[in-house]
Amino acid sequence: MTLPESPSAPRPPAGGAALWVAAGLALGPMVALGFGRFSYALLLPPMRSALHWTYTQAGAMNTANGLGYLLGAVLAPRLLGRWGARPAFVASLLVTALTIALTAASGALGWLLLMRFLTGLGGAVTFTSGGLLTAQVASAAPTRQAGAVLSVFYAGASLGILLTGLGLPALLGRAGPEGWHAGWLALGLVSLLGLAVAGRAAGRVRTAAPGTDAGPLGWAQVRPLLRSLLAYACAGLGYVAYTTFSVTYLRAGGLGTAAVSLFWALLGLAGVAAPLVWGRLLSRRWGGRPMGILMATMGAGAALPVVSTAPPTVFLSAALFGVAALTVVASTTALIRQSLRPAQWGAGVALYTVTFAAFQSAGPLLTGALADGGPAGLRLGLGVSALVLLLGAALALWQPAIPTDG
Repeated sequence: MTLPESPSAPRPPAGGAALWVAAGLALGPMVALGFGRFSYALLLPPMRSALHWTYTQAGAMNTANGLGYLLGAVLAPRLLGRWGARPAFVASLLVTALTIALTAASGALGWLLLMRFLTGLGGAVTFTSGGLLTAQVASAAPTRQAGAVLSVFYAGASLGILLTGLGLPALLGRAGPEGWHAGWLALGLVSLLGLAVAGRAAGRVRTAAPGTDAGPLGWAQVRPLLRSLLAYACAGLGYVAYTTFSVTYLRAGGLGTAAVSLFWALLGLAGVAAPLVWGRLLSRRWGGRPMGILMATMGAGAALPVVSTAPPTVFLSAALFGVAALTVVASTTALIRQSLRPAQWGAGVALYTVTFAAFQSAGPLLTGALADGGPAGLRLGLGVSALVLLLGAALALWQPAIPTDG
């Protein structure tokens, strides 16, 4: 089965060209997640110091981002059905870039919560529509290359982590106590540059005409995938504590600015290298096994700083967590492609995105509340999140492959 296409739709890229198109589309998650969500971990220490936040208030910022992401994931299928994937991708990426920049405008709690919410909303639509576009690119590529195409797209978020790790600490150091304003503004400006490249790549992808998707998935399609959905809920709940509070935790443990910068850069660099590590794994029809392997790797990485904050342990943690975290998302798209008909891919991507978003919204707030409960609270919160990730790995390994006639 093939997707219906509009008469003016370009031919899909294939072979090596598919990887280049995926790389261009990857600037979407670079902005939506790398800048819009993960950069907050580096900006949190100066913001918390300048604005006198509790850990609960600090966690509320990413909870607001997660709630916006949840709403965006719920709205995404309607927007994709009405506009089509390409316009939704470009428009939402523009919204995300602007709200990132506007986060610098005020230190008022209400304003920051609103901007974090809108950044999450735009980012979810970017991520969902970009994931659908990439699934189309992967379907036109040689079978052995499909997993690499998906992995390249999702590695865009890790590229954002790498860039912020290399650039933000130095910028914040020069700008002084109120430097977080400059940090958000710089990220917004780079996001607008990324929009130009990503929009050009989106124009090369053949997509369905608006209104021709198969609509929401029924229980008959969802039930066979339930174990992987529960695993993905664990991924959403577990990973966000690490990405929100790891830098704060390591700074409190005595890690200096240079070491923290290296930690964050390693986290991003490992994710950028992930397509080389996992590309073949994602091309296999193994049900939830790729997802389980990835979540186990991520859970092990998340657990290491709880055991020790010595630099070698911390750097190994960054490498393990970074090489797996965003590829877990790619594994769900691979599972969708293998388990559903092409006309259902958009609904499938949206379902997994909503599941992830619903549980990631609670993670930062719960971890922040634990941290406010005592000196060992932040360590406890990170430890619980690692256990949740390992539970998700077990659930994913239990997910069988789903036969499909599409």
